[in-house]
Amino acid sequence: LHAPDDKTRLELMPVGRRYPIREVIDACRRYYEKTGRRISIEYAMIDRVNDSDEQAEMLADIAHSISAHINLIPLNNVEGSPLKPSRRINQFIKTLEGKGANVTVRRRLGGDIEAACGQLRKKVTG
Repeated sequence: LHAPDDKTRLELMPVGRRYPIREVIDACRRYYEKTGRRISIEYAMIDRVNDSDEQAEMLADIAHSISAHINLIPLNNVEGSPLKPSRRINQFIKTLEGKGANVTVRRRLGGDIEAACGQLRKKVTG
C-alpha cells in the first residue's frame, strides 16, 4: 500500500491511477471474507513522505477495516535517490499500536550487497 491516501500513493506508485486505495481495500475485504486468510499490508517507511502520525492513524483505520496486519519496511538508503529512510518508525509504531493495529517491522536484508528493496537499479559507470 505504502500510503494511506491516494495523493501520497500516486507520488510513490503510478499504479495508483489504475487501482485507487478504495478499490484495493474493497478487494482485500472480499478476499478476507471469502478465504478467512489475514491480509498483510506492506508499507515502506519513507522520511517525510508517508511517516506522519496522521498517516499512521489513517493506516490503522484501513488495517482495522479489513482485519489486516501491517508490515513496516524500513527503506534502504540508496545513493542518488531523493527518498530517504524514515527516522520516525518508532513513533509511527506507537501511533499504530495506540489505535489497536497489529504491526511488525521487517528486518533489513540485502543492503550490504545493494540488493535490498528499493536498490535494484542499473548502475552506470563511466
